[in-house]
Amino acid sequence: VAAEAQYDSVYMFEFSPRPGTQAADMQDLFVPVDVVRDRFAKLKVVVDRSALAKHEQRIGRIEEIIVEGPSKRDPSRVSGRTRQNKLVHVPNAPGLVEGAIANVEVVSAAPYHMVAQLVDIVDSPRHRRRIPVSST
Repeated sequence: VAAEAQYDSVYMFEFSPRPGTQAADMQDLFVPVDVVRDRFAKLKVVVDRSALAKHEQRIGRIEEIIVEGPSKRDPSRVSGRTRQNKLVHVPNAPGLVEGAIANVEVVSAAPYHMVAQLVDIVDSPRHRRRIPVSST
């Protein structure tokens, strides 16, 4: 079903019962942990494959993003999101600050993100950044 649906993003997790719930008293009905982990791994492969295919279809396209801020893993890049909430990493450039809106060209793809080059900055942030002030 997941392969046919061609999901490009899913929120999945292994079930764990919470104390005080009905499920906590049904442990004898649980699917064995090794079966759960095997199924989870297989589902992840299917979803990663379809997500990569969907992201690869965007290579060469111009996408509008809103900049979230510096990339968590690479300080030479900023991270942003498309209108479809897809994560995009772009080399840092003047004006690419949190809240800026930019057009970028997608140049490569991975299951969880895309990499792009800046085309132009469409709009600067409209919010003001609060600066902490010490009272002493």
